[in-house]
Amino acid sequence: MEKYLLHTSREIVALLKALAKKPDLITARLPHTGHSVITAVLDILPGRNLLILDYGPNESLNNELLAAERIVCTAHHEMVETRFNCSNVQRVKYKGAPAFAVPVPDSVLYLQRRGYFRIKPLISHPAFISLMRDGEHPLKLQIMDIGIKGLSLADRGLISKVSVGDQIADCKLTLPANPSVNVNFEIRYITDISTKNGESVQRVGGRFIDLNPNGEFTLQRFINMVQIEQHAKLKS
Repeated sequence: MEKYLLHTSREIVALLKALAKKPDLITARLPHTGHSVITAVLDILPGRNLLILDYGPNESLNNELLAAERIVCTAHHEMVETRFNCSNVQRVKYKGAPAFAVPVPDSVLYLQRRGYFRIKPLISHPAFISLMRDGEHPLKLQIMDIGIKGLSLADRGLISKVSVGDQIADCKLTLPANPSVNVNFEIRYITDISTKNGESVQRVGGRFIDLNPNGEFTLQRFINMVQIEQHAKLKS
């Protein structure tokens, strides 16, 4: 599960803000009793390290939450299970009504299970792959979409003598706000496409070969980051 954990304040705050937009319903569960309260994110105050949650309708359950050492909060944001722990639950007033306040969690589990899911990197923060070819300098190409299993890129005639089934070793992924990842890449398809500008290019798609756990972790973190920023922009 480690590869699905968000740890940075930027990622966590962005996801919690996305939960608050709709808002997504959250089940706040007491691990030792099995009791739970349905709540939602009302606000997030990063400067005060506070997350504000909606107060429940059942005062008895509310008091159990206030007395608990730890509660487990679970939501489904954009069909992806999202889970985090809370402690030190306090009763506060928010916009004149009772609410819960908890410290912003140190980590959030964003359980993206779809191994073949692809995202398009943000235009403002493009991602690249540098292809290594025998006897040639590395060829740096912009990535069109990427997932845990592979990626596609647009080739404007820069790749020479490449065919479906070719395996290219020691390629480097350059991902914004993340470490670079070394991958072995197998070309699975080549097809002609037209860009929005009417330019004819080849779309080259492929899969990663034997991606190591560290590389998969970095890729998953990058995918989570892009998804959260895309959702925040759509809902703002």
